[in-house]
Amino acid sequence: MYKLVAIDLDGTLLNSYGDISNENKEAIKQAKQNGIEIVLTSGRMFSSVKEIAKEIESDNYVICRKWCNSI
Repeated sequence: MYKLVAIDLDGTLLNSYGDISNENKEAIKQAKQNGIEIVLTSGRMFSSVKEIAKEIESDNYVICRKWCNSI
């Protein structure tokens, strides 16, 4: 049984408009109801990922780029 699913954002979870499809939202909801932790992963900075995590109510954990002032 799966306990955790890590999902990349761009080109995987998000469509070309930057939105999450209703089908993906439903699949995530069902996974969470079955006790599976959803972890968003991205090369984006945290400030960009956190709103998407809140949208799918999976904001316990994310894997993303560290916040920084400059590169």
